[in-house]
Amino acid sequence: MKAIVNWVMKGRMQAVIAATVLAMLGLLVTPLALLSAAVIVLTVLRQGAREGALVVAFSLMAITGLGGLVLQMPVATLVVGVLLWLPAAVLGAVMGRTGSLRLAIEAAAVGAALIVLLQYLWLADPAQFWGDALREFLSQRVEPETLQAANVSALIELMAGWMAGGVAASWLLGSVLSLALGRYWSALLHRPGAFGEEFRQLRFGRWLLLLVPVLLVVGVLLTGGEPSLVGQLYLIGMVVFLVQGISLAHGLVAEFGGSTAWLVGMYLLLIFVAPQGATMIAAAGYADGWLNFRARARARRSGSDGK
Repeated sequence: MKAIVNWVMKGRMQAVIAATVLAMLGLLVTPLALLSAAVIVLTVLRQGAREGALVVAFSLMAITGLGGLVLQMPVATLVVGVLLWLPAAVLGAVMGRTGSLRLAIEAAAVGAALIVLLQYLWLADPAQFWGDALREFLSQRVEPETLQAANVSALIELMAGWMAGGVAASWLLGSVLSLALGRYWSALLHRPGAFGEEFRQLRFGRWLLLLVPVLLVVGVLLTGGEPSLVGQLYLIGMVVFLVQGISLAHGLVAEFGGSTAWLVGMYLLLIFVAPQGATMIAAAGYADGWLNFRARARARRSGSDGK
């Protein structure tokens, strides 16, 4: 991995090639798009915002050309590049300027909230828009008779109501993964292990601890679970504390020298027990914001070692 990162950082052209090729492959295998954004984050962290902007500009030209030659869709691939790389460059610049993964993720959470707000401003009815989009998507891939037999209209209506927040929350989660990967690659070049230390201590600001319960009460409990603007914003808060919950698990396992099987179990819980598993981990992350379980664990271990 370190050899690949070294190659990407050898020069501007290598970074452009890596970002562009990964983005094109991401059209087929979605996770590769996150690697492409991580290349931009790495470039900004290691070479500064100005060089990062140049890499983004050249990558946009490259992906537009490739999109026209290979897919005959230059504008579509240009839009993909803009959506992938501009936020990555901005968030990478925040992390580079502040030196804090936490602040970069909080900035991404603000960006996700703006995505929700823009949908409510630009779309007359976000639920109607996403409902039509989901029906069109399914109609192109599933036979009409199968759709009628499955009676998916109720499921589409439920999903459509929360798609505004779901899209923003998914973007936030992808941004966190790209930021973390870019930070990890950067640490590989000058201080291996630094990213792990930082991630295991990740805790978000008090303003989020105070805001999320308000969003829960106003946007979910008082509306009886019906979709609303405030409720969509609550989904973003859930993602933030899901990340803190994952950090908490890694921190406690490292603190107590526990088996990695605990972490494997946590990720399996996220994958196979959704959304309850994610809610449980997010709740643990939120509680950690107030109680700081990792500090308590260190204090308890220090007390035990001193006896």
